Amino acid sequence: MIRISDIDETSASLSMADLTPLLDVVFIVMVFLLFTANVQTLSLPVELPQATAQQASLTTEPKTLTVSILAEGEPWAIEEQRYAQWEAFATTLLEKVNQAPGTTVLIAGDKEAPLGSLVKLMMFFSQHNIAAAQVLMEQETTSP
Repeated sequence: MIRISDIDETSASLSMADLTPLLDVVFIVMVFLLFTANVQTLSLPVELPQATAQQASLTTEPKTLTVSILAEGEPWAIEEQRYAQWEAFATTLLEKVNQAPGTTVLIAGDKEAPLGSLVKLMMFFSQHNIAAAQVLMEQETTSP
């Protein structure tokens, strides 16, 4: 008679792991992938408005006008043009603002410029109903 020792049976059962849980997980993942692979995307037809080239160019060009208050030399400037006299400066500024309604006026003042010039300019804006004015300021940096 052939005898099989108990040591051989235990080593054979330990070397052969139960694969049932692993197969269950693989089948569940396969089913999940099969169900999600056939999903149809639903969309609604939407008619978008078409912009003309003129409208696109109008939205890309910002309407700004920079006014500078200087401390030395000619105290007033519009863009790069400097003015020594207030009357010439005010007339030119009013013409430029009236030519392009909705223009945002940016005020850039030298920190050494007199405060009275800023007040005079703001009063001019108030008298001529120029509401869109922004004052450009430099952020002060603190050293450690």
